[in-house]
Amino acid sequence: MADRPAVLSGEWSPSQMPLPERRTVLLIHAGLIGSGCDAATTWLVHDYLSDAGVVPLLTQLRLHCASTFSHCLKTMTFVVRIAKAMEIDGSEHAILCVGALLHDIGKLSLPNSLLELPRRLRKTELEKVRTHPEVGYDSVSDKRILGWNAVLDIIRHHHEYLDGSGYPFGLTAPHISWRTRCVSVCDVFSALTEDRPYRPAMSTETALGILNDMVLAGKLDGDIVDALRALDLGGEVAHE
Repeated sequence: MADRPAVLSGEWSPSQMPLPERRTVLLIHAGLIGSGCDAATTWLVHDYLSDAGVVPLLTQLRLHCASTFSHCLKTMTFVVRIAKAMEIDGSEHAILCVGALLHDIGKLSLPNSLLELPRRLRKTELEKVRTHPEVGYDSVSDKRILGWNAVLDIIRHHHEYLDGSGYPFGLTAPHISWRTRCVSVCDVFSALTEDRPYRPAMSTETALGILNDMVLAGKLDGDIVDALRALDLGGEVAHE
């Protein structure tokens, strides 16, 4: 992996980056540290992002649609906490974090006017939005990094449900990895507890109730939802 950035006064300073990319990386760093990610995994995440050259893409997403970027950060923080609770560490933990960060990178292809609509999507609009997993996969599928296929799997399949009712391929449980299941649960919970243009954020209790219903319907992994429920969810980190 690439050389790690310099550490100044105990804090990492990516001083060689252009200012917009530096802000993106510092927001990611704050999200990792704020959610309790250990130092070794934090550095691995930065290494993956650097080696894959995806910080400019994440910066584009942040500038294109701040709420989508913030959602990716928030999803990552829940992934960090679940992975810690389930004693997943090292490169596996880092891959989960990177997959969570990049899961919606395909939304760069969608106009901000569509992403920020103050109403629910019509059928044709929903069909367009549902292209983002494949678009995101295609945008970063040329990387040749150990473990990157697992990141691609998360990006491409994070909207698949265990009962086959998801998209884009209608995969069923045997074909959906644990990593993707984890990011999917965190993605749904994060989305439900965020303000959206067409509705206010739901309470933690309401959101967990919806996740439980989705488990009972055979859509989400019950063990991962249970791990999320066991966390102290009263003080999520606020992002940009």
